[in-house]
Amino acid sequence: MTASIRSALRRFALPRMRRFSVEEAGIAAVEFSLILPIMIVLWIGGVEVTGALSVDRRVNNFASSMGDLVARMKSISYAQVEDIFDLSEAALFPYSDAGMGMRITAIDIDDDGNAKVAWSRSRGGLAAYSEDENVNTSVPDALRGEANAGAQVIMSEASYSYTPTVGYVISGTLDLDDRMFFVPRITQQVSICPTDAASCVKSI
Repeated sequence: MTASIRSALRRFALPRMRRFSVEEAGIAAVEFSLILPIMIVLWIGGVEVTGALSVDRRVNNFASSMGDLVARMKSISYAQVEDIFDLSEAALFPYSDAGMGMRITAIDIDDDGNAKVAWSRSRGGLAAYSEDENVNTSVPDALRGEANAGAQVIMSEASYSYTPTVGYVISGTLDLDDRMFFVPRITQQVSICPTDAASCVKSI
C-alpha cells in the first residue's frame, strides 16, 4: 500500500467509519428507549398472569383435596370439617388465604334425578346451603341420571379473590373458583356429626 493510499484512508475513510460507528450507537439507543417500555409491560404482565395461574391451580387442588378427604369417610364431625378448612393456609402458601371461600356439601340424588342438600358446611365468602335445598343447577346432568338414583355425591367448592401486587396489566380483583364432585368411597352416604360418631345425623 503506497503512502498516498494510506494518506487517503486517514483523511477520508477512517473519519467516516468513526462517524458511522457513533451514528449506529445512537440508533441502538433510540431503539432501546422505544422497546424498553414494551419489555417492562410484558414483564409485569407475565408476573401478574403467572401469579394468577399459580393461585388458580392452588384453588383447584384445594377443592379437590377437600372433596377427596370427605369422600373417604363414613361420617364426619363439625370439628373435622373445620380441620379440613384450616388446610387452606398451607394449600395457598405463599399466598394469603384471607380471600378464600370454601364449602363442602353432601347431596342426595332421588329417584327423579333431583339433587337435594343433605348437609352443608362453609367458611369465608361461600355460604352453606340450606337442608333439602334443590341444587339441580349446580350438579351436572350426568350425576343426576338413573344410574345414580338414591346415591349421594360430595360437592366441594373453593373460591378466591386474587388481587395482583402491581395491578398494571390485570387491574382490580380476579375472582377464581372451582367445583369438584366425588362419590363416597366406603359408604353410600357420609353423615355429619355435631360432635362425634354417636351424634351423627343425616343433615345439619
